[in-house]
Amino acid sequence: MTVLNFAITQDGVFVVMDTLVTCDGDPAFFTSKATPVPHLNGLICGTGFQRFFHLWSLRVLGGIVAFDISHLDQYATENLREVWGELSDEERQAGTSTIYHFGYDRGDDEFVGYAYRSTNNFESEQLPFGIATKPPYRGDLPLLGFPDDFVEVCRAQRAEQDQLGPEDRVYIGGQITAYTMQRNQGREGTVWYGIETAHEFDDFDDMYSDCLDNLPQD
Repeated sequence: MTVLNFAITQDGVFVVMDTLVTCDGDPAFFTSKATPVPHLNGLICGTGFQRFFHLWSLRVLGGIVAFDISHLDQYATENLREVWGELSDEERQAGTSTIYHFGYDRGDDEFVGYAYRSTNNFESEQLPFGIATKPPYRGDLPLLGFPDDFVEVCRAQRAEQDQLGPEDRVYIGGQITAYTMQRNQGREGTVWYGIETAHEFDDFDDMYSDCLDNLPQD
């Protein structure tokens, strides 16, 4: 599972995600859960089943011709269904997956976002301007400064989730990676990207050791 907090504004897209991947609740490995796609002026993010996110990123990078994220949206649903269908029955039944596309629409000169959920057969859902948190954050911390405020909310979300049972909990950990996309000043129609490790959870070293202990034994 994953923490994904984002803001879509007139000025850009701002995203934070954690790096921990678990298997049956146990730490398995760390990964990047977002793929920058500069040729589309976009960013692909995935929550849920990480292998599906990786396969989808490969499909976009190696098999779809589009000129930006909004153009990709025209082909995304059909292709996502194809990639999902190529998974084994066991993989599809193991959990859900949601793919998010963020980017700059050159035709409309604005930033956009789309969500495609396995629970909705990957139908396209355009995301509105504003801020969203996943898992939902119900506290009162502000989400104004980026990335610092977003990191503090991630820490609060982890504290909330740690109080839940294994069946309901979203496992959050490792590091928080912050992604920024804004207009590239002086280069019309292009996007400036910023990527940074904005936070490392206090138990990162323990999680890393757990990942090593949980490696498959030959």
